[in-house]
Amino acid sequence: MEVLYNECLKKYTTVKIGGYAKKVYIPENTDELINIFDSIPESERYIIGKGSNILINDDRTYENVISLREFDNSITKLDEGKYYVGASVKLQKFINYINNDGFGGIEYLYSVPGLLGGAIVMNAGRGKRSELCISDHIVDIHVYAQGTIKILKKEQCEFQYRSSIFKNKGYLILGATFKFNKMSIGDSKKLKNERLELCKSVQDNSGYNFGSVFMESDWRIMQLVKIIHPGYKKGVTFSKKTGNWIINSGEGTFNQAMSLIKTVQKMHRILGKEAILEIILWK
Repeated sequence: MEVLYNECLKKYTTVKIGGYAKKVYIPENTDELINIFDSIPESERYIIGKGSNILINDDRTYENVISLREFDNSITKLDEGKYYVGASVKLQKFINYINNDGFGGIEYLYSVPGLLGGAIVMNAGRGKRSELCISDHIVDIHVYAQGTIKILKKEQCEFQYRSSIFKNKGYLILGATFKFNKMSIGDSKKLKNERLELCKSVQDNSGYNFGSVFMESDWRIMQLVKIIHPGYKKGVTFSKKTGNWIINSGEGTFNQAMSLIKTVQKMHRILGKEAILEIILWK
């Protein structure tokens, strides 16, 4: 297991904002992960995957951060269209693997810069209108909780739009079993290319970002907020191209991002609407 000291956390997030960690642990197998997880009190440990959905306070130094990027990068074929996948596996690797095997169903996630474990926690999907999400193909999830490894059936995981039982800190996802339908390599390649082309046309990659900031918000209020508080010229701003996105020029701070987020929440309260965060805050 690799241990890094006084590590800057901004490089572990896609939005490039974050403070420091006294120690960053990078376990290389499940036993190492469980051992370090058990050795640190819950109040003193933080878990990070690919960092695509996290806003970290850059005014803080965190005691212990556990990175999940290396402990299980394996994909095991169990049966026809059925696989067990480690939580450290990148989504693109997973999708390519099943596609090359003649199966598919989650090509809409091909553009997501995340790991499997994080995608399960957030129940990553195509969008609320499509009603398509990664949990559609989940059979069961292997987790570490309360001192034991458990296997939870899909029905026990409380999957909802951009949410699951795993947002509770008491669960550590180790991997999951999936079942996919047959899909030709030509069809899967077409779906991946269509997804990438769509992202080029509608997503703002002019700076560092989380992707979507809110899982639920009113687009009209979001447009109003962009006029009232567009952001900071040297720092974070609301995207002019992609609704519900915050862009960091590279000089953005936690407080700047929180100012934009709080403005959105305040305007929604005033107008009787709801704004629910999708990103996870490390305050």
